[in-house]
Amino acid sequence: MNDTNIRFTDEQYEQLRTTYRKWWAGELDRPIVPITTTGHESYREPSKNPTLQFPTAWDFSISPEQFVDAQDWQFSTMRWHGDGFPLFATTAFGPGTLAAFLGCTPVGSPHTVWFQPPRENIPIEELHFEYDENNPYFRRVINVYEAAMDRWHGQVVVGMVDMGGVMDVLQSFRGAENLLMDLYDDPDEVIRCVKEIQDLWFVYYDKINAMLAPEARGYSQWFHLYGETPGYILQSDFSYMIGPEMFRQFVAPELKTSAERMTNAVYHMDGIGQIAHLDQLLAIDGIKGIQWVPGSGTPSMKNWDDILGRILDSGIKLLSWTRKGDGTPIDLAKNRPGQLYFDEAWYHVNDIERAKAYGAMYDIEVNV
Repeated sequence: MNDTNIRFTDEQYEQLRTTYRKWWAGELDRPIVPITTTGHESYREPSKNPTLQFPTAWDFSISPEQFVDAQDWQFSTMRWHGDGFPLFATTAFGPGTLAAFLGCTPVGSPHTVWFQPPRENIPIEELHFEYDENNPYFRRVINVYEAAMDRWHGQVVVGMVDMGGVMDVLQSFRGAENLLMDLYDDPDEVIRCVKEIQDLWFVYYDKINAMLAPEARGYSQWFHLYGETPGYILQSDFSYMIGPEMFRQFVAPELKTSAERMTNAVYHMDGIGQIAHLDQLLAIDGIKGIQWVPGSGTPSMKNWDDILGRILDSGIKLLSWTRKGDGTPIDLAKNRPGQLYFDEAWYHVNDIERAKAYGAMYDIEVNV
């Protein structure tokens, strides 16, 4: 291992912990502002290995060490400023990786990973989920984590895989149409499956975090939020297709108990179909923030002030649609910028003056 490849100091980690601690406690008077600059001179030879991507993640001919070496090369050309930090993201294993741990087969494509059930149309009463330490896809993920920790020994935050929402994992096994019918025809079986999947969600989640814990300097996930202790972005994309009553029966109880089992849980609210569930989400004490995404095909310039305002008025964090084009907070949050998380801003080193100007807006010094 060559620690000099990663230009992120102990002092930067301490500042990162302090900043996020204040932000979660409502004691920070600015947004979280991650800034990353790229194209810097490296201290090592370029890697010839493939990076961890959707098409490569489940290609067992590529070793975990090759993925890590490719990422190490990329890190060596990057610098982090403000609230940015080096994150080895594992989202390439796909949205809903837990489905692979439980028996589905992952199929990579250029833009995502799909999870195929063991067979089509498995009756819901025949679905039973168990922990399998020797599942080849779980072992694949663990081996990548081991390679990352062996290479960086905590100098890099290693992100949690995109475990997926509990109902979304169940949908991988049943299919959307079948699962919608199950809500009417076999509600008790749906609730049983949700409980089984939720319990196993935390078995795998806890095992991965326990493996990282001895050297971890923090935790993160697919949205790049930093945490001193493990947290997560909960979701239920399936909920786009159901109404508030079914959400209250099948989804909200799981979200509540899941949020209570971790620190600083956030909910990924994806698509206009989930707006109907916002009041229920805001009523779950354990959910500390909402990441609002209008969804594909929805006009990006539509005025979402009503949704954003309801989230901000609740006092919790807002993680999307928070920054205007000039780098300032949205008007709704002018007097409460500490509720906001800004998406990571990326600049090439040749454009360093723009990076410095952006950072200066929040008293963040950007050094080459």
